[in-house]
Amino acid sequence: MRGTSSGELQFDPEIEKTARANHKEVRRAKQAARLATWEQPSQEEEEDTSSPYISEEE
Repeated sequence: MRGTSSGELQFDPEIEKTARANHKEVRRAKQAARLATWEQPSQEEEEDTSSPYISEEE
């Protein structure tokens, strides 16, 4: 069962401004996370030169 609309929603510019700022921040955070994930494997390859199949104890 769904509720019925009691009328038109009013536009609140302050809420819209806050919502846009929040969405912008989320987009930037997601983009930064994607870039960090994309760059991470190349950094690990440079740092880790040992083979996982060769034991250092031998």
